[in-house]
Amino acid sequence: MFFRVNAFSFPRLGLIVPKRVFPRAVDRNRMKRVLRELFRREQERLGNRDILIRLSAKEVALSEVERCIARSS
Repeated sequence: MFFRVNAFSFPRLGLIVPKRVFPRAVDRNRMKRVLRELFRREQERLGNRDILIRLSAKEVALSEVERCIARSS
């Protein structure tokens, strides 16, 4: 997970969910939906940040991702 301040007045999200981690498109799309929902719940507190989430393991601890997003605000 990477954070950077942006020049806009709202947060932006970038997701990288590689095919080698989730070979089936259905699984990749589900993971993106879940991550976007986590971001949506926290975006009011994030200010003007760019957040890039790159998955590299099949076992994704969503609680860890949620904690990182909340900690960045």
